[in-house]
Amino acid sequence: MGHVPRGVFVNRVAMPVENKLAIETKEFWDEDALLKEERREFNVCHGCRLCWNFCPAFPALFDKTDAVDGDFEKLSRKDLRIVEDSCYQCKLCFIRCPYTAPHQYDIDIPRLLMRAKFINARKDGVKLQDKLMGNTDLLGKVGGLTAPMANLGNNVWPVRFVMEKTMGIHRDATLPRFHMRSFASWFKGHEKDLYASLPADTPKVAFFYTCYVNHNDPPTGIACAQVLAHNQIRVIAPEQQCCGMPFIDGGDLNAALGKIKANLKSLTEVVKQGCDIVVPGPTCSFMLKKEYPRLAPSDDAKLVSQHTFDISEYLWKRKVAGKLNTQFKAKLGKVAYHAPCHLRAQMVGNKGADLMALAPDTEVERVEQCSAHDGAWGVKKHSHALSLKYGQKLFRGLEESEAGLYVTDCPLAALQIQHATGKRPVHPMQALKVAYGI
Repeated sequence: MGHVPRGVFVNRVAMPVENKLAIETKEFWDEDALLKEERREFNVCHGCRLCWNFCPAFPALFDKTDAVDGDFEKLSRKDLRIVEDSCYQCKLCFIRCPYTAPHQYDIDIPRLLMRAKFINARKDGVKLQDKLMGNTDLLGKVGGLTAPMANLGNNVWPVRFVMEKTMGIHRDATLPRFHMRSFASWFKGHEKDLYASLPADTPKVAFFYTCYVNHNDPPTGIACAQVLAHNQIRVIAPEQQCCGMPFIDGGDLNAALGKIKANLKSLTEVVKQGCDIVVPGPTCSFMLKKEYPRLAPSDDAKLVSQHTFDISEYLWKRKVAGKLNTQFKAKLGKVAYHAPCHLRAQMVGNKGADLMALAPDTEVERVEQCSAHDGAWGVKKHSHALSLKYGQKLFRGLEESEAGLYVTDCPLAALQIQHATGKRPVHPMQALKVAYGI
């Protein structure tokens, strides 16, 4: 791996890559081996049923298993396809499951169904819809160049009707807005002024700002950079592409690996220069921490995983080390904080909520429910209504909090919450920016 300069922190929770399901093995791609593993893991689920109401996959599974009275030898891959297709990778079942490793049952349903998605896509091909929607870097660039027209079109019924017919995007789903000026462009123009007052030996972090922040939500990226600077931390923005998760959602592993390998090349270099990586989006930090070592196993992937942190997680570690600026100037009042599933799956706690609670006269109510947006699933024609159904617990929890401010780390959850409640959440860093009086 070579010499790595000592960074501020090292993430000690990187998942091991289990040999039995390593993606480069022949067994991983064998359909008979997949069916054998599905029968083994689903048999545990059949007897447990803790996750019966988490997502559509489990009701579909139990309908199948009850029909054969738990005799899994009667279930084929064709029978289980509806279960595979109903998983949108929220990871909630993994979070709640009592049988995950190091338990001897070693249950990981999201990973099992991701494997099934890859095998199905290799066999059946990747849908054009998923190829288009997975290429978020391209969509973001095109959307940015045509931002006024693209944003207007997203709210015009005839355009949405055509999008539904051609791309399968539900005509009523709330879609991200595009910005003509990306975060990367803003940062390039403001980097010098942002850090003019910081000493030369100021600690640095590499900001993996995400494709969504770059093209659809630059204000969140700006708030992240400003809050870090306010805490005497200099940000660098290494070359980066989409984390790859949108392609994985559609089963396009080869396209995802292209993104992953490009990011690993760039991020490994900045880590070796002594930088930790901070990420504002839970799905993207989950990818770098958990999925990169699995999908592209290498020393570089392990290194990046060990040095990747959610931005709130990183700042809280600064707090524990006595290095966080706690001179807050403004109150936030009553805050309802949505704890995203992909952040909870990292087992780091609700650090964004903890940080906001440091502000004066601020009360934070945590709502740990899934938004059920999860990538493109929440906007697709066949699943939009179902996603809103499974997000009801979250929407109800937020509204019952009677909070004046909604906060979530997840940008797609923010869209879903806005769609259902009419109130747009902000990112924890945007809330902290207000609390700091920046």
